[in-house]
Amino acid sequence: METERTIWTLLEEKDLPAMTEMSREPDTFRYLRKLRVMTDEEYQQFLLLKLEQIRLGTGYHWAIRLKSDGSFIGAVNLNPVWGNRGSDGDGNGGEQPRMQIGCQLKRDYWGQGFAGELMRRVLDFAIDELRLPVVYGVFQKENIASRRMLGKLGFAWLESKTEQDTDIEIHRYPA
Repeated sequence: METERTIWTLLEEKDLPAMTEMSREPDTFRYLRKLRVMTDEEYQQFLLLKLEQIRLGTGYHWAIRLKSDGSFIGAVNLNPVWGNRGSDGDGNGGEQPRMQIGCQLKRDYWGQGFAGELMRRVLDFAIDELRLPVVYGVFQKENIASRRMLGKLGFAWLESKTEQDTDIEIHRYPA
């Protein structure tokens, strides 16, 4: 897949060093406590689970590179969240896992419009290509940038919850 400025490849083992390096940047996991407190070894195991999701076709995790020079700039994902709870009015009917989108960029690429460009493409893939009836955005309540980004993409607030002592918001698309 690609966007105007980027080329995407499904995450592979060869991408794990770049992902690990990005995970060490300040504020990368500021709003993802679970990932922020992981050791490098635990983070490697987490990434291996993402590779397994790709292999099984249950999740999508892409390494993102610039078209101009091939530089690794981050990752985006579309992966299952909460498991399968059945029908609760979300249009899901319990037939497909609930899928959430996410984006992680190297700090040098923050504030340049990449997050919006990448998230729009993931959303288009989810709706147009996978034909998902609903896509979720899940983030820590204090993460104002995520709330703003999802709002620009047309997501709407669904609910707030507390999980593992963390207040989170769940937004959905279509609203």
